[in-house]
Amino acid sequence: MRMPEIKCFSDRFGLVWIVLVLVLFAALSATARAGGRESWSPPAAPADIPLPRSARLGGSLDKTPRPVPGENAAAGYATALGINEVLAGRPAAGAARLAAVVSKAGPLADVAAYYAGLGFYLAGDAAGAQNALSPLVAAPGASFLGRDAQYLALQSAARQGDHEKTLALAEAWLTEADPSLAPEVWLRAAVAAAGLGQDRKAADFLRHLSLTWPASKAAAAGNALARTLSAGGKGTVAAYDPDTPANVLLRAEAMVEKRSPEAALELLHGNHGFDAGQAARAEYVRGKALYRQRKFRTAAGMFAKAAAADPDASLAGWSRYHEARCLWRSLDAEDTARMEALLRRVLAVSLRDDPLREVAARHLALVLAENGRFADALGAAQQLKGLAVSPDLAAQGASLTAILRYVTGDMAGAVADLEAFAARFPDDGWADGARYWRGRALAALGRPEEAAAAYLDASSRRPNTYYGGLAAVALAALGKAVPDVVASPVRRTPSCPGHADAPLQAAADALDKARLLADSGLPSLAGMELDFASRAMPERADLAMADIAAAEAMGRRGTVMRTAWRTFGGCLLRGTAADLAPLRQALYPRAYDRLVVAALKGSGIDPDMVYSLIRQESFFDPRVVSGAGAVGLMQLMPDTARSVGRKLGLKVKRRDLFDPAVNIRLGVAFFRERVEKAGSLAAALAGYNAGQTRARLWTRHLGGLGQELFTELIPYTETRDYVRRITANAMMYRRLYGR
Repeated sequence: MRMPEIKCFSDRFGLVWIVLVLVLFAALSATARAGGRESWSPPAAPADIPLPRSARLGGSLDKTPRPVPGENAAAGYATALGINEVLAGRPAAGAARLAAVVSKAGPLADVAAYYAGLGFYLAGDAAGAQNALSPLVAAPGASFLGRDAQYLALQSAARQGDHEKTLALAEAWLTEADPSLAPEVWLRAAVAAAGLGQDRKAADFLRHLSLTWPASKAAAAGNALARTLSAGGKGTVAAYDPDTPANVLLRAEAMVEKRSPEAALELLHGNHGFDAGQAARAEYVRGKALYRQRKFRTAAGMFAKAAAADPDASLAGWSRYHEARCLWRSLDAEDTARMEALLRRVLAVSLRDDPLREVAARHLALVLAENGRFADALGAAQQLKGLAVSPDLAAQGASLTAILRYVTGDMAGAVADLEAFAARFPDDGWADGARYWRGRALAALGRPEEAAAAYLDASSRRPNTYYGGLAAVALAALGKAVPDVVASPVRRTPSCPGHADAPLQAAADALDKARLLADSGLPSLAGMELDFASRAMPERADLAMADIAAAEAMGRRGTVMRTAWRTFGGCLLRGTAADLAPLRQALYPRAYDRLVVAALKGSGIDPDMVYSLIRQESFFDPRVVSGAGAVGLMQLMPDTARSVGRKLGLKVKRRDLFDPAVNIRLGVAFFRERVEKAGSLAAALAGYNAGQTRARLWTRHLGGLGQELFTELIPYTETRDYVRRITANAMMYRRLYGR
């Protein structure tokens, strides 16, 4: 038999063939990478990893450190010079300078050691970094840089290939993880565990990373590592495979929950081998992702498809509930009717799913209430009773039922429900609301003395809150005076800024160290030291006030608020104006007061309401831009600003909104217009947050109930809390500044 011939090709044609194959291979590799299937590899350069805040302070350091007088001045100056070199792109030089000064740095020895380690790490000297960081790693809780030192040490160990040390440091660091760095550390822990042959531990780390930070770069790398381990023959029973149909669904759902809907939709695109139940679940997850993208019509269609796949399954009930939520965004009468029908169908099913019944019944009650059908809303709310749900959800249902009893005129029932709420949920955020509304119901029943006792109960617990303020007003209306501050019957006397701390060496050392850092041109590090010390000693008023002052100077409003509430929370809830005077400027500033008063002239609106509004929207930072594009002090959308500007005869450009004078003039004009049209401050605030279209519906059906009941029945939790918060802060402004 004649064998087939092997044709001979020219060398030139063979070269062309090889090139085509290589190009095809490269294209396939690129396609695989685009689909999230890239192979795992460690970062090429030390700086390619996420770095802690302490390693990213270049923009906030004093560029010209200066010698200062004092015992430790020379050490502070040398340390500042070295740190500036490390953070300015000269890590090797800075590390060498700092390594030489560590032994002479006194109270700044930990700072010098940490930045020496950072310098060595960034310069590619992992062994030098490990050596410099070792004193901080040995006792990470002793320094404000200890946790960051642990992080850099584990990264250095990883670059040296020391899996055992990397894993030990990662597990130690993860006991108090910083969320911004945690994904990277979970990845490093997984790599180290895999390198040590601890497959089950590596799989656990990779699964946690993939499902907790599903859209992060670290998760993408972790998923690639999981595939690499499987391809390398390590696909044991313990392995984590991110590409099984079940895990794809889990990852996509986690992406939606973590506000990465685009990533979820991309992941679900294509054929994943879903069975019929998983395919329905995928439609459900797509619906949730589209809802996050505010594509409500498309999302509703996805939920309808998911429900149709198996109409009697538990997933179908949840799909109908979420379809109803999508329809809630419409004001069309047909959509409203379908939404009600969907929710009633969910509640009619005999399948026992208490969490589903809870959200459906509460949603139905809110929808009926916002349309003025209060008796029907009460009937829906009563279906919440006895469901096995979390205490938080149980409290929400009980509060809604009690308020609806009040609205429908069942005052005796409201008194009983409100008293039961305060007894069952004494620490709930609405417990004082229950006490206040119980007083209102008792007053309506003609029992003023009992009403006064209920108001006093609410006011005396937390007089500086929304319900404490309302209760004080109600007491005054009954002719009852409230003492300036009433000691709480359930909590200790509040700790206030003026209170004298007992001498404590650790606190004195922290204050001295922060002062030295600030004097050496390192204000950001001084603030970090104060924040560390005030968290370690939260009862110390001196540390808290120093931390607040430093954070305020650097514009770190989050730190200001956290520290104030941590140390002075009781005082903020119950303190007098004199008690709170040292915190007034930091927490309740009246910046731009002349602009506000001028813009409000002739409106009758209390300026404190506008200060509170600005505080909520931007905390008086004129440079703030929201994710939605709102600009400046009063967070105006450019189109809204231009519309208001035309009415005032002004031609407004977006850049003008960063000017406080322009922003306040336009923002106050817009707010005045909203108050005039809405008829009340509460309705105007609701429209400011939720939009005018929805607020008009609420005003039509709820406006006649009065501002306080209007606020209670706002169906959007975010908007309801927004209105309460701004109103409460306006009360606090009046308390702190007077009229």
